[in-house]
Amino acid sequence: MSKKKNILLITTDQQRWDAIGFNNKIVKTPNLDKLASEGIVFNRAYTCNPVCTPARCSILTGHYPSKHGCYTIGTSLPENYKTIPEYLNEKGYFTGLIGKAHFQSCCTEGTFESPPVIFSPDFFSDWHGPYYGFQYAKLAIGHATEEHAGGMHYGAWLIKKGYNPDKFFGNNSYTDFGYWDLPEEVHPSTWIAEETIQAVEKSEQEDKPFFIWASFQDPHNPCFVPQKWAELYDLEEMPVYSIKPGEHDNKPPIYAGAADKETNNGRAYGKVNIGGDKNWHCVAALPFMDDDKKREIMRCYYGMMSLLDDKVGVIISYLEEKGILDDTLIVFTTDHGDYMGNHGMWWKGLPAYEDAQKIPFMVRYPNIDKEDKGSRSNAYQSLVDLGISFLNYAECPIAEGIQGVSQLEAWQKKKAVPPRDNVIIEFRPTEDSFMQTTFIYDDYKLVLYTNEEWGELYNLKTDPDLYENLWDNPEYQQLKIKLLIKHAAAEMNKEGTIRTRTMWA
Repeated sequence: MSKKKNILLITTDQQRWDAIGFNNKIVKTPNLDKLASEGIVFNRAYTCNPVCTPARCSILTGHYPSKHGCYTIGTSLPENYKTIPEYLNEKGYFTGLIGKAHFQSCCTEGTFESPPVIFSPDFFSDWHGPYYGFQYAKLAIGHATEEHAGGMHYGAWLIKKGYNPDKFFGNNSYTDFGYWDLPEEVHPSTWIAEETIQAVEKSEQEDKPFFIWASFQDPHNPCFVPQKWAELYDLEEMPVYSIKPGEHDNKPPIYAGAADKETNNGRAYGKVNIGGDKNWHCVAALPFMDDDKKREIMRCYYGMMSLLDDKVGVIISYLEEKGILDDTLIVFTTDHGDYMGNHGMWWKGLPAYEDAQKIPFMVRYPNIDKEDKGSRSNAYQSLVDLGISFLNYAECPIAEGIQGVSQLEAWQKKKAVPPRDNVIIEFRPTEDSFMQTTFIYDDYKLVLYTNEEWGELYNLKTDPDLYENLWDNPEYQQLKIKLLIKHAAAEMNKEGTIRTRTMWA
């Protein structure tokens, strides 16, 4: 059988960049660590938007949120929007999406990813796509014990296994954490691994190369996991993230507002009201601020990653057994990070800390040189680059308007010339004109806003936790001007592949 240029994209949901073994020796992820030892880990990888729907739609389309239009959660991508799997279908690929999509609002009645549609097991037992260009889809939505998470294809599968979703889903709040009595053999991560293998088998039956997106829902809160996985971790070894007294004093007021548990309930930034009557935000200051509870939630969070890693191992073992592992490009990453209490905040979204913007990123490229295996690279990676990189790998024509840059050389060679020298991260909390853009260049992070004279400038090398805002520091004014010019140029270059000029007029 001739070799095929398969593509396996593995993503998690709301994973801190340091919640994985190859970035943090405390975290037990042996299977992902093994993949990393056979590929390249990227130290400077970033989301292009620090919440779910925009980041996922950018992976799906190869466009920045400002282009595809899904700028935050609660938005929906038009179902006729051209996507990366559609281009791969045209090239003869089998395309499959397994797990969480979140390309649509999951709380707006009438969308495909929200109630009551998702609680229709008979429908999902018979329907398997197409969905946004994926010819084959097995879907889930929601996280851990949320009621939503017991629906769609996963819920139908659970019922067929003889389990009642009502027993395990919808009985906890968004902020809860602890041990989950759901049997591991029917855990969502187990299901995603099983369905991913079935999708690979379908591609083999059709004798096509595959592009499969295995989209795991963990370790997103609520943080619940079977007890044995949490107990892999010693409570005393768990990090305790916290707020440094006065750290928000030299920053825009949204920082102090986001960390103020008296005024921020996830709907506003303290006294700063962004978005009018739609000021629905994703970052919150929660009441469980004592260190013991922080350790307990981190143990569950890491346990979720260890269970997920175990199921990734099941997928990789199958590829090895079938003899197709070395025919498969594997990319592992997430959609965005999680504050986990750092800086007094939880979850994601504004502000512009590394906790939410920086992501884990690893690539196992088929047959890379021995000297590059297990290496680490400082080449910037952005989620918006995945689309054009996958199309290049599959030798597809690059469609007009696809954004990002191809990362194929960087994925194969640690010493390759980095394809980009900057990263742009967009965020627009609602359709209000308030927007934030983050620009990362060299050792520096620049943060700009519309409608406000706020500004931020940080040295990531000496101040990775962004404690010292250098925006008004006299010694950094020339650097700030340089970065503003670089940012303007990068914004102009975001338009993507343009039409070929064929004549003088």
